[in-house]
Amino acid sequence: MGRPLGPDDPERVGSYTVLGRIGEGGMGAVYLGRAPDGRQVAIKVVRPELAQDAGFVARFRDEVANAERVASFCTAQVLDHGESAGRAYMVTEYIDGVSLKDYLKDNGELSPSMLQGVAVGVAAALVAIHAAGLIHRDLKPANVMLSFSGPRVIDFGIARALDAASGLTMTGQLVGSPGWMAPERILQHPVTTAVDIFSWGCLVAFAKNGINPFGTGDFSVMSARLLHGDPQVGELPAPLDRLVRAALDKDPRKRPTARELLLTMVGGGESPEAAVLSTLTSWQAPVPPRGDTRVIGEPTQEASSPAGPPPVGTGPASAAMAYGDGPPTAYGGGPATLGPEAFGSAPATVAAGSPVESPTMPSGPGARPPAGRPPVTPSGPPRQGRGGRRAVLAGGVAVVLAGAAVSGWLVFGQDDKKPRKTATTATTAGPAPLPNDPLVVRLDRQTGWPGRCYGSIGKLSPVTATATYVFRTNTTCDILPRWSPKRQSIAFTRSTSLALNELWVTNADGSQPKMITAQMAGRSRVAWSPDGKKIAFVAKVGTGRQIDVVTVADPGSLLQLTTDDTFKDDPAWCGSRVAFWSRRTGGTQQIYTVDATTPGKARTQVTNVDHDVNDPSFSPDCTQMAYTDQPSKDARHIWITTADGKGPARPLTSDSTRDMDATWSPDGTWIAVARGATAFPSIWAIRVKDRHEQRISPEQGYMAHPDWS
Repeated sequence: MGRPLGPDDPERVGSYTVLGRIGEGGMGAVYLGRAPDGRQVAIKVVRPELAQDAGFVARFRDEVANAERVASFCTAQVLDHGESAGRAYMVTEYIDGVSLKDYLKDNGELSPSMLQGVAVGVAAALVAIHAAGLIHRDLKPANVMLSFSGPRVIDFGIARALDAASGLTMTGQLVGSPGWMAPERILQHPVTTAVDIFSWGCLVAFAKNGINPFGTGDFSVMSARLLHGDPQVGELPAPLDRLVRAALDKDPRKRPTARELLLTMVGGGESPEAAVLSTLTSWQAPVPPRGDTRVIGEPTQEASSPAGPPPVGTGPASAAMAYGDGPPTAYGGGPATLGPEAFGSAPATVAAGSPVESPTMPSGPGARPPAGRPPVTPSGPPRQGRGGRRAVLAGGVAVVLAGAAVSGWLVFGQDDKKPRKTATTATTAGPAPLPNDPLVVRLDRQTGWPGRCYGSIGKLSPVTATATYVFRTNTTCDILPRWSPKRQSIAFTRSTSLALNELWVTNADGSQPKMITAQMAGRSRVAWSPDGKKIAFVAKVGTGRQIDVVTVADPGSLLQLTTDDTFKDDPAWCGSRVAFWSRRTGGTQQIYTVDATTPGKARTQVTNVDHDVNDPSFSPDCTQMAYTDQPSKDARHIWITTADGKGPARPLTSDSTRDMDATWSPDGTWIAVARGATAFPSIWAIRVKDRHEQRISPEQGYMAHPDWS
């Protein structure tokens, strides 16, 4: 019901009492309020620094006018607007629900009935929005609210009316959210309602899979994928599979309209619902007079797009990048700000006309090639016209009735009364979404590894593919970080030379770094005990290497787990077992485990193959183990077996990629790896269930040694 108010938040706006802060948008704060009649409302107030900016105020008035023109069944109804303390505000009904973005984050991908309901509900909203002469331009999961009255499309802050000129969209700017923009928007070709259809396709695929069909990345990567890559939509039920693929066609002329989408999903053709819908959505209301102050926007863009997008870099400037579902961003030209120092932590800027390479899209056994445009049931295109509000309201009623009759999305379906809490419960269907738990990684300040080390400790956000430093100096080699079990601390190896290596621990924010021991043998990773009080590491014992355990609070307290003189490295700890690789058997590297509670007890051999394996990593429940399989000098792939070695082993990666340093996500559904040449590594995530993979590290800089769990 909103967060508590801060010292700078108003207690009243106009005649409305402010109860709490709901969130922050691109133009202002959104508050939960109480109207004079006692009902709850949502109040959007322009930010103080923008209150005197005529352009922003005009855009805000656009939002008010646009929202008033759209039927309330598909958005938040505008109740009031005005100025208070010199700041423009808008009051809408309070929607008691959750955004699609937050629902997916908390519950995982949608069940089939909810997926159908959201697809139908958002398409119905687009019918009404387009009939009102609007293009939303920023349709994304954060702008779709799930409520008991159905999905509501919100935030018309960057929508533009099609039937009047305002001049607010400046040449050379893109306004919208990366990952949800149609190719023609990147190229700044004429914008039509087809851009919302493309966003609808991305949204439906995301709702099913928890992943944008074009992955994640900076502006150049996303631009290349949107323009040249094939979308990865996964397995969708009919008819959504063909509709989504058609909606994601790169040629806007080949995409279905919102009306065609809706009629196909609710049973077009001769059905009674389709007949009513066809009649009402084709009806044209009188055009509002030019003097109507609610009609603010730009001229209708009816021009045909050229056949297919031109090569990248031939259009106007591409732009500064903001990741994810945050406030819409205006993109313009500017100097590049990328480089090893940024690591994606600041918005990336791509200079005007810069060529963009087309990276390889994530692929996997479950990936399907894009299909052609599916046939749609209605014959002939809908009549074009500037539908007024009466037409939208009438069409909206038919849309709601038709959608509810077919999909039951007014209550989200009977099987959705008990929402799933996670994406990995026994009732979950479909692939798990990519978790956003941050990884700790080695960030290379400059290239040189492994001959020269410029490593620092950083955090990597997998969903936004951004990395930031946690602990950095300009002179040390800090590598192989490991989260403590509760993510309150990070252990890492500090290498001052090949002969001198130290075990350090720091708080999660990089504060209070402390050396635990200088007895490490080589550049080796470490492993925390399940209670977070001890760390297993490879120790120098005489002329050999042993697996020792040190108590963090008492560095002088050491426990030696192994005694043989064979080479060993890379411990991992889960439950009472510590895993590591050793050359004990025939000179090849194999994986073993020992009982941490019983030093000297016979070890258990987990792998037994005729070539080297290394880098063991336990699944969070300690039942499985991922490891690096190295059949030759240049081939490295990730395999999974049972933690006791008694079950079968299976490959997770097996193509020409070079993968190592596997680490499980905290929920056990994904595995992150370091991929590529040793000197130029990147971080990728692979879903265990279907081997779908995607890059999760930014394109700028190099990073390795990931730890997720």
